[in-house]
Amino acid sequence: MNRRYVISLDSIWSPVAKYLAALPDNYNKDEAYSRYQRAREASVDMLIRVVPDIKRLLSAEQRRKLPAFIASYLDTRYLASIRSGTAGGGANGPMMFPGIFTAPAGGGVRDGGGGGGNVIIIRN
Repeated sequence: MNRRYVISLDSIWSPVAKYLAALPDNYNKDEAYSRYQRAREASVDMLIRVVPDIKRLLSAEQRRKLPAFIASYLDTRYLASIRSGTAGGGANGPMMFPGIFTAPAGGGVRDGGGGGGNVIIIRN
């Protein structure tokens, strides 16, 4: 299940990463963010589809032992709320999409969806 998930994530994010890596210094920020946004939404949609399988795999006792920030990813309402990257706090980017960060115009690195700024893809 994990292998299929990772392969699917790669098929979503690889084209976006290639597009973003090839952008010139002066690029259409709205188009770049739109591509990031569509990939994020597709990633969350995919996770929403696998949640039932994960819940069947884990016993109720195992699910209760999960840290809250992990258990929240088994709640499809929570996932729907973070789908567009504007809700759910700052930990969503790296947790759901390892290596995806946005760098705001003022510098520094901020994770999650946010708006504006450059999107930097770091492959681990």
